[in-house]
Amino acid sequence: KQWYQRRVAITAGVFRVTFSTEIEGQLTTGGLGHIKFWKMAATFTGLKLQGELGKFGRTAISDVEGYVELPDGKVLSGSEWGNMLLWDGDLIKCELTQHEKQNCHKGQLQEIFLDEGELITAGADGTVKIWDFETIDGADVLEEDAHFPMEPMSDIFVGDGVNIVSMCKTVTESNNDTNSMWLAQDASGGIWKLDISVSLTKKAPEIIQSYHAGPIRGIAPCRYTHMVASIGADGTVRVFDYLTKRNLVTKKCKSGGSCITWPGRNVDSKMATLIGGFTDGVIRIMALDHAEPEAHEDFKIVLQHAFKPHKGEVTAMIIDDEGQVLVTGSADDCTLFFFDITSNYMPIGFIQLEAEVNTMSWSNSSKRVLVGLRTGVVLEVECPDPGTVDSSVTYEIQPGSLINRYEFKSIRYKIEKAAHEKIKMKQEDEQQKRLDKIKEDQGEEAFLEEKKQIDEENSKQEEMTFEAPAVPNEILKIFPLGDKFYLSLGGSDAGAIYECTFKDPLADMPVPGSMRGQWVRLKGEPLRLLELETDTTVHEITLMRDDSNVMLGMGDGTIRIHKKLEGDGL
Repeated sequence: KQWYQRRVAITAGVFRVTFSTEIEGQLTTGGLGHIKFWKMAATFTGLKLQGELGKFGRTAISDVEGYVELPDGKVLSGSEWGNMLLWDGDLIKCELTQHEKQNCHKGQLQEIFLDEGELITAGADGTVKIWDFETIDGADVLEEDAHFPMEPMSDIFVGDGVNIVSMCKTVTESNNDTNSMWLAQDASGGIWKLDISVSLTKKAPEIIQSYHAGPIRGIAPCRYTHMVASIGADGTVRVFDYLTKRNLVTKKCKSGGSCITWPGRNVDSKMATLIGGFTDGVIRIMALDHAEPEAHEDFKIVLQHAFKPHKGEVTAMIIDDEGQVLVTGSADDCTLFFFDITSNYMPIGFIQLEAEVNTMSWSNSSKRVLVGLRTGVVLEVECPDPGTVDSSVTYEIQPGSLINRYEFKSIRYKIEKAAHEKIKMKQEDEQQKRLDKIKEDQGEEAFLEEKKQIDEENSKQEEMTFEAPAVPNEILKIFPLGDKFYLSLGGSDAGAIYECTFKDPLADMPVPGSMRGQWVRLKGEPLRLLELETDTTVHEITLMRDDSNVMLGMGDGTIRIHKKLEGDGL
């Protein structure tokens, strides 16, 4: 029968739900601090889904990631501490451990499978173990001690730092083959091919895919090769060959990555230097080098230098065109730090800013830095030359480096208000034309009746309000071009690019009035808006080599190419 029932399993999160392959109408759910057993019950109103919450009793309550339903209706589940719990109904029959009270796995037991009479478990400790199913199915203990000790038939240690969260059996080419090959997903970033056969000739674990575990926080292409470096929240720095689609080398760092840059030949003639920013405020200077002949990878990443200019996450890094100055910014301490690349990254000094740094770009002059803040402010700061800052007492650069300040004023709400008023004005005009025609054709009485009805309908319509955001939206990207700069923002200002300038032509002009159905630009507002017809944020803006197209990196993962307008602007 096909049936559908909706029930709330528990207020906590549910990680997994499965139907029993042996007993019809029975299913199990596991999740945050619970396991629940469900059955379909026939009532006088029809089929109802009824559940019993598993009672842990004297056993500590645990999150349940992995479990398996046994043929006789019992359920075997994992636990946070790595042991297996055998459930009979809603009660724990026994807790399976190894001898001498050692846990089956070190840490969360993630997966349990019943395959060809063998029970397979995998855990966060990077180990896969095979157990005798008949021993587990018949496990029984005395009431005084609920632990049932046993040893695995075989175990496979995949590798240090491996955290297996999912497994599936591979497909054999022939039905006569005995298949012992499995694929395992590693939460630390990889797919492993495992031979779990109980034999002396089984193959060693083989990693077939390697990738970041979690968000990629930054990428940096090499200008002269088909390689690209990436840095992830998992703290790994990776170099990929995007033609062969290979991960050439991986380096694991102590803290999560936040941004990365691959300097050009003006910094390193060999193009082997990588500079990474991390969430703990550390900058790491790394070099890409050829690995030893016996190594598994073609290259290696060697740490050359590390320093900590910021208290928290490094949110942005840029290098000037001459390859002499590295500038770093942080949202945690609201500072901008300058380093002399030619003197082994010696600090030049830092500037304390008014708010968190979100993005940076060089102005049209390589001696000026445009800084986008989370408060919607753009600052233009003078880049100090090496040796010009007195650092005998402090590295803080005294006020005076700030050249220009621009505070973004949202215009999206004004444009939406003007568009709404135009629609309303058109509607009112059509209503008036209809009233005039009724008055002409049917007389005054019909005119008044129709007008009363229209007024009642208009009064029922809710009046829409259009206001500037109470909190300024953060600046996501700055793109300088000519004597202007272009901004992308988050929040209600997303989905467009705004043309701005420090030299507002309205600076000395009176504030114009506003007319219904139109919006008038005021002092300090963007010169114009490039509408993208989307609500998605723009995170990257790049002018392509032909100077006739603009490439945009969107927040939903898409890349858009727009035709550049004629003239100096985008």
